Amino acid sequence: MALPLEVLADLQLAVDGEEIEIRGDGDRIVVDLPSLRAGRRLLSHGPLAMGDQKQQVQRVNEALGIAGLTVDVRLDGDVIARVGAQAQPNAVSRLLRLGDVEVRPSKTLTVAARRRPLVAVGVLAALSALLAWLFFRSGDE
Repeated sequence: MALPLEVLADLQLAVDGEEIEIRGDGDRIVVDLPSLRAGRRLLSHGPLAMGDQKQQVQRVNEALGIAGLTVDVRLDGDVIARVGAQAQPNAVSRLLRLGDVEVRPSKTLTVAARRRPLVAVGVLAALSALLAWLFFRSGDE
């Protein structure tokens, strides 16, 4: 049973000169990232960086679930990941073995494509080539 815990917060954190806003309003904590790079830096140097990162994320997810809290990680106003009580794991979560963490890569890819369209085209071309290779390889067996 979830504990009746509420978080009221309005924080700003600077990572490599980029401002990350953290707001809490009741049972939801929102982390607004200015960029994917800031999010990566936060994960690699924050409390989740100690030990096995996937295991740490799963522990945080379990603790949040018990407390009845949810953390939304946003990029440009779109939720790209959700951890805690209201997270609904999807195929990407299972593929990455993140347990009950909800991951929304389409939003992340859309934002990245808007910021760097040539890189996005290159990534899509590489993924298409990989899928074609896997498709034709499976047909040979």
